[in-house]
Amino acid sequence: MNPIEKILIILDVEGPCLFNDNAYEILIALAKKYRFWSRIAPHIVITPLPEEEGMTLGEIIASRFYRRLSNIDDIWGDFGKVATIDPGYSSGHTVKIALAFDKALGGTVKWMYEFAKESIRAMPGIIETLANLNRKYVVWMVSTSYSFFIQAFCDLVGFDFARAYCTYVPEFDEIPISQKESRLLLRFMKEVAAMPVIKYDEKTGDVIDEHRIYYDRFTGFIWHTLYKMPVGKLLRVVQPVGQAQKREAAEEIQQKVGMPKKRIIGYGDSQTDFQIAKWLNEEGLMVMINGKGKVCEESHIMYIGERAEAMEEVADLFARKGQRGVVRRYAQPREAHYGGKIAAVIPNRIEELKKESVEQRKRVRGVQIGSLS
Repeated sequence: MNPIEKILIILDVEGPCLFNDNAYEILIALAKKYRFWSRIAPHIVITPLPEEEGMTLGEIIASRFYRRLSNIDDIWGDFGKVATIDPGYSSGHTVKIALAFDKALGGTVKWMYEFAKESIRAMPGIIETLANLNRKYVVWMVSTSYSFFIQAFCDLVGFDFARAYCTYVPEFDEIPISQKESRLLLRFMKEVAAMPVIKYDEKTGDVIDEHRIYYDRFTGFIWHTLYKMPVGKLLRVVQPVGQAQKREAAEEIQQKVGMPKKRIIGYGDSQTDFQIAKWLNEEGLMVMINGKGKVCEESHIMYIGERAEAMEEVADLFARKGQRGVVRRYAQPREAHYGGKIAAVIPNRIEELKKESVEQRKRVRGVQIGSLS
């Protein structure tokens, strides 16, 4: 068998390849540029937390807003809470909602593309690793990230953008927003920044009683106010590659390539990779790179470290030994050749691995990004 036919690699980008969260970083950068936060809902007082030391008021508001949006996105997506309004909604669709707030802060397509190019933070060794994986195997990217960010990354590493599924952003500059509407959205951002992170039952999606008022306010504004505004068109025309769409993309790629599932390896890091992990659970292999959340429990392997070469190390073993051989090899955690730890996901070890993985995630990606689900 020709080596390039041996395995198919389905590769997430932010997390396994990059330390960025581009949608989060765009909102932070735009909020930092905005100079009039003190005039927006001045009665809402934002007190910095210790981990927010050194951040501007705009950065604090945007960071808290995005983190709370990412959290409620899991409730809306995983439990179908907004299915009657947006039937295609899936975890990871945070990115299309954030676009409306980017627009309110003065973002443009040109600015976001230039920011994407300038802000890439690649995992050490990724250029060489991708070149090696491309030479030996079949590699496709499946990412929730905006298309202009994935294009910028592909340009950097020499990867064919035609083999990337990602979130396209049509009509961003053309969709109108008035000054009054912008102020309404920014006021809501500041209001959310003063809210707690909403807690809920991870099995049912039911919000705890104390946080119900916040959940109803958040949900009502996004899906009954913003959704009906002219700028709310972004929520209708942008189709993110979220959790459900990632699995659909993986299945479509499998059909194109003609690879049996037992020869497919996926790399991810977060909740948007959950359905791909479920899809590969019995056959194939799912690897979490500094992963976070319950998706880790559905995966076979966790890498805790900061070198991209670990992906090639696992892929080479998978090409030779298959799922069982990889799991057997890392049944006891091992140090990766270039540093970090590779470990099989075993029930009596998972909580310890998840804790260690989140700590590493925050070290390499920063506390704010590392905390995102």
